[in-house]
Parts: sequence; structure tokens; C-alpha cells
Amino acid sequence: MEIRKIAIQALIVSLLPVSVNAQKNVSIDWYGFLAAQSWINSHESVAGAEGFLYLYPTDENTVNPADPTDKHDRKAIPQGSWFGTMARLGFVLHGPEIFGASSRAKAELEFSGHSAPGSVLYRHAFIALDWDRSTLTLGQTWHPMNDLFPSTVGIAIGSPFNALNRSPQLRYEYYPGNEKDIKLTAAAIFQAANASVGPAGKGYSYARNSGIPMFYAGVDFTFGDLKIGGGLEYQHIAPKVDVADNNKKYYLDGLCGMIQAQYNKDKLAIKAKTLIGDNMSHLGICSGFGLVDNLNPGEIRYAPLAASSSWAQVQYGGSLKFGVMGGYMSNWGAGKDLAAIYAVEGGKIDKMWRVAPNVQYNVGNMNLGIEYELTTVAYGTPEANGTVTNTHDVSNHRLLLSVMYSF
Repeated sequence: MEIRKIAIQALIVSLLPVSVNAQKNVSIDWYGFLAAQSWINSHESVAGAEGFLYLYPTDENTVNPADPTDKHDRKAIPQGSWFGTMARLGFVLHGPEIFGASSRAKAELEFSGHSAPGSVLYRHAFIALDWDRSTLTLGQTWHPMNDLFPSTVGIAIGSPFNALNRSPQLRYEYYPGNEKDIKLTAAAIFQAANASVGPAGKGYSYARNSGIPMFYAGVDFTFGDLKIGGGLEYQHIAPKVDVADNNKKYYLDGLCGMIQAQYNKDKLAIKAKTLIGDNMSHLGICSGFGLVDNLNPGEIRYAPLAASSSWAQVQYGGSLKFGVMGGYMSNWGAGKDLAAIYAVEGGKIDKMWRVAPNVQYNVGNMNLGIEYELTTVAYGTPEANGTVTNTHDVSNHRLLLSVMYSF
């Protein structure tokens, strides 16, 4: 049944050029890639897209009921995948002028897996109107905090140190000057696949039950080869709806900020970003929130877990590029006692860091890449205030080989 649905969707997509070309003043540009990748991990890890989208190693397992003296890690099992394939297909429609703006629409799908039907990911689908100094976007695309990401061989683009979020949104971007060296961004964003972690696990119901979107405001500056910027996001979610008490809602507010910079000159590229704030699990950051303890009987209140996450990358070269990325994440806790914690990995992560050098060679439409990642997570015991103690490090060594053909 699933294969039939995918086949029907593919047929509809294949017919798009016919219907579009029949319209006046409408053109279509197709793009995408096909990639064959092989990877080896030294430890069991959290990953998506059947291992292509790598995140971090899982906690160790040193419990042997049959022999308590046996303390080796049962998850430190080398695993690999050879010649796995994935494909990304998208198109941009360029339409006639509407409200004095040039119009366009974009849609993009990603296919991965070793056997049919594999995994199908709905990435982008939005409509945009472009005026001379402003753009209005409506639909699903990158979260504004995702506009800058490292140039990695792996498709995770630095996650979980970098924000990784595509969401439905209404975004307005404005350039106040003719030189377009300043960009102002405002957006209202709803959660979808990239959602918050809560009492019932990961899901977008907490955001949708609040009835209020997340709000983002940011500014970016361009000074020749240097670009710097930042932004703030405010979220108002409802982790609990008490249907027995006339559908009473209990809310949680959160605020997170981002600063970023990039420098490009000749063959040198330097990028960096830092995110600091509350309850950033919807951005892929290992945080969340908790139920406040020591309240009056019947009182319910939530408090966010604060965290910081940073990454930086240096890359040099032309057709042959050498690069290295580093990332660091830290859990700051809630600052008050919690009766329950709802966070990534149950709130057991104290810190996380990564070092990832890579080499990429571009020839024609083909990219050849090799990347090594050392990712270490400090797992431990969650304390009442959301911080983590009694930590132990769990590391994964990952080697990735990639051949990608783009069009």
C-alpha cells in the first residue's frame, strides 16, 4: 500500500512540467542530487534517514545480570553501511507578477534507504513573492535560525550543535537600504515534524494546543566579505490540556537567541554560530523543560531547561577543499526543582562535543567527500534542578565516504 502511494505521488510530480508549461509566463527549474554513501560507526548511535543523518552516540550499557563484574559497554559495537543511496528532488516554479512582485513556488522531497519503499522526507513546500527590497514567504522551509550551516559531507549539517528545523511559517524579509547590506527578518512559525519534546514524547500538539505560533525577529549585516547577524525566538506552548477541568490549558514560555557570522574571501571560508536559550528541543538542541516541584496542591507549572550550543568551521580550497568543524553543547538546567523532566534523552545529557575534519573534491557535477567525526556525550544522572551529575563520556568514531552527483 505504501509503495502504491509513493508511486502515485511520483506520477503526479512527473506530470508537473506538462501542466506548468501549459500556463503562460510560468517556467520550472528542476534540481537535486543522487548520493551513494558508506559509513562506519564505532558505537550505537542516534541517527535518521537510515543512518545518513547522524546525530550522537547513545548511552552505554554496562549491565550484565549474569555477571555483575562484567562492565564492558554492550553498545560499543562497530556498525557500517556500504553504498547506501539517497536522492533529493525539487523544483522551483517561476510565475507571473502578482501584487507588483515576481512570484515563485518551491517543493522538495528526499528519498533514502536500502530497500523499497525506504524513507521519504517532505522538506520544503512554499510560495514566495519577491519585491525589489523585500520577500514574503508562506509555507514550509528552513527556520530562520537555520539560514547558516557548516559545509559538511554528512547531510546533518552540524546537527545537533547546529539548529536543524524546517517548519510551516509566514516570513517577511526586508532590506531597508539600496545596497541591501542590512536585512530585517520577522516570522510567525508553527511546529510540524521538528517539534518539542514533552510529557507525551516528541510532537507538535504542545505548540498547536497553545493556538499561538512561535515568533522570530532577526537582523543581518554585510560588511564586504563579512556577514554577521542574530535573532530571537519566542515560544508559547501548552504541555498539558486538562479535559476533566473544562479543557484548562497549562502553558510554558521560552526565549532563545542566536548569533552567527561568516567570512568568505578567495579560497577561505569561516563560519560560526551560537544558540542560547530555553526549551530548544524543536531546533534539535538537547534540551527541554520540566514540571515544577514543591507547588501547592493542584497547582501545575512548567519551567524550561536552558542550554547553549555552538559550532565553528574553517574551510580552505577551490575544487579541492579541506575543512574542519567543531561543536560544543551544554545543559544549564532549570534553576529550580522539578518533579519531572521532559527532554532529549530524558535529560541525561550534560555536555556534548564534536571534532569533524573533511576533504571534498568537486569535479563537474560530482562531489567526492570523506569525513571523520569524533562525537562525545557526557551522560549522567539528572538532578532535581535539571542539571546532570555523575557523568561518564560515551564516544563514537564515524568515518563517512560520499559520492554525490548534483543537477
